[in-house]
Amino acid sequence: MIEELLTLIEKNKSQLTKIDDDLYHKIKDRIEELEEKKGIDEKVEDEIRTLKRLRRRIFELRTGKIINAAWAEVCGQEVGLNKENLTQAERAFFRTLVDVISEFSRSIFEGKREKVERVLVRIKKDAEILGVDGKRYKLRKEDVATLPAENAEVLIKSGVAEKIEVKE
Repeated sequence: MIEELLTLIEKNKSQLTKIDDDLYHKIKDRIEELEEKKGIDEKVEDEIRTLKRLRRRIFELRTGKIINAAWAEVCGQEVGLNKENLTQAERAFFRTLVDVISEFSRSIFEGKREKVERVLVRIKKDAEILGVDGKRYKLRKEDVATLPAENAEVLIKSGVAEKIEVKE
């Protein structure tokens, strides 16, 4: 098994090589099998360490390439990744990364804002506040205003405003 994994790492230099969907599971099973024989032979412990190192190295190489490919896809660049060589789990990981990076990109470049819950209130006393949205509000007695919920709650609790219920 070690020879196969070393060959996989060598082939893995520029492109992802096709691997079995259950490769990591097979390595785990082999390690568990060897763990039962631990202490009988020093070579067993060496093989366990080697398998763990190779598993991590394969994971790091493949994951790094998948991350770079997802970034390239979002940026509209040549992906350079044969998606058919990905395991099912890696395909799902790639798709999730593309979705997350795309959403992040949209939020930055399209100025997508989080929706702020607002509350309709009637002001009972003059007040000036700094809203959670960063805006200054000068409120006068008998004003009716729609405020961010957090600000409205503070004003209502302090007796400066009262909530207006709108019936639909």
